[in-house]
Amino acid sequence: MKLAKIIPLVILIGGLCSCSPSDGPTSSSVATSISQDPNLKSEIYVSPNGLATNQGTKESPLDIINAFKNLKQGGKIILLEGTYSLSSTVQVTRDDERLKGCLATSEEEMKLVEPEKDSQGNYVDVTLDFSRMAWASTNRGVSLDSDYWHIKGFKVVGAGDNGVYIGGNYNIVEDIEAYDNRDTGIQLGRSASNMNDISEWPSYNTILNCTSHDNHDPTGEDSDGFACKLTTGVGNVFDGCIAYNNVDDGWDLYTKGDSGPIGSVLIKDCIAFNNGITSYGVGTSNSDGNGFKLGGETIAVQHKIINSIAFNNMASGFTDNSNPGTLYFENCTAFNNGTRDSDGLNFSTCRDTATTINFYKNCLSYSTGDVTNPITGQVHIANSKDEYKGTVSHSAFYNSLSNLYIGEIQEADYSVSNLRGENMEVSNPFVSVDVLQIQSLKDQPIDESKRVDVHHEFRNSDGSINIGDFLKVKSDSPFYTLGENNSPLGANLSK
Repeated sequence: MKLAKIIPLVILIGGLCSCSPSDGPTSSSVATSISQDPNLKSEIYVSPNGLATNQGTKESPLDIINAFKNLKQGGKIILLEGTYSLSSTVQVTRDDERLKGCLATSEEEMKLVEPEKDSQGNYVDVTLDFSRMAWASTNRGVSLDSDYWHIKGFKVVGAGDNGVYIGGNYNIVEDIEAYDNRDTGIQLGRSASNMNDISEWPSYNTILNCTSHDNHDPTGEDSDGFACKLTTGVGNVFDGCIAYNNVDDGWDLYTKGDSGPIGSVLIKDCIAFNNGITSYGVGTSNSDGNGFKLGGETIAVQHKIINSIAFNNMASGFTDNSNPGTLYFENCTAFNNGTRDSDGLNFSTCRDTATTINFYKNCLSYSTGDVTNPITGQVHIANSKDEYKGTVSHSAFYNSLSNLYIGEIQEADYSVSNLRGENMEVSNPFVSVDVLQIQSLKDQPIDESKRVDVHHEFRNSDGSINIGDFLKVKSDSPFYTLGENNSPLGANLSK
């Protein structure tokens, strides 16, 4: 492929997910003439023991389910400290809000839900505990089937299905820790089964600085950390999120033939590790164990992944999962994936060599030392055999215990000897490879004394990820200056 044919591809990919609200769904922005329910409030306090008959003040807090249903546009729900033991879904729908006259139609009318702040300005500890629910697809924890909600700063635990489900548009889910749910921790999808067109599916939602871990269902094939799959629209973004030790995948962007392609997704500044088995040692033969699963059923969708890391996942770090659409990878690091699968790949992004044309820029794949199979306990060499094809600029892949480096932008193909890249012998390029949390073995839960509070210990005060020296390229490594404009290869989440 000549350079003249590469440039238009770069321009196309660079424009992915550059969406604005004016491009989005318009159904929610139609003004309503319905009178507002007189019970609606602009500020509502709730508590674990709040009652539906209370006033919603701090002295007389409401229950959380009714608070969500009775908030005015632009209003705020304040969660008082404690564990909310719940057996019903906390849900809002567009239809209910239209009837009450409180459907938000713009960013200025965004509804905020957050914990109370203490005297130092920090959120008090709030947990929504749905563990009394049975395992069932209808038993979600928090369900946002409406628009312009901003929920932040609390835990969602033990739901019978998804911890948080987003079916609406322009919602922000921030600083949420979702775990022990019996389907995906945080998932996007249509709010009703009769919504069959992509224009009706959730769009322009942002999942910001969230952590999703240890979600597991009995089958082992449904519970991911994050999912934007099957029936999702355009403009959805994951920013600063961490998925680890989920029983299936870290991220799942699966598509199906009967519903067709989903909208392009942007993932940036994110980490996926240890997926395929929980930290309690729970896993099944159905558990996939990918870090970032980026498609399905040979349906073409263009996704964009920037400054993100996949390591120690049981299967692949980044996989197209048969997606023939153009995937864009920039400043991504893949390290020691395939802990279960001895032939597991850091980059498995070329399922169909005839149609695949991806773009890779400043990416770094590396494997070093031994890894332990979390199912059998056997130790094997970490030896990724990366599969990549398309346009590559300043990236290093891994194959047969060696690195293959490609410098200036060019056509690349792992299956063609003269298009694989230049062979390089490079020792461990990282300042630190000590993992954030030890990998559990099947039926052997993690030693609690060694557990790390990933959601809090590896974030800055603003919620952004900071993993220090872990997988940071050494200043004396060749990879430190092999990126574009002499920059380091791979992701930088040490800020």
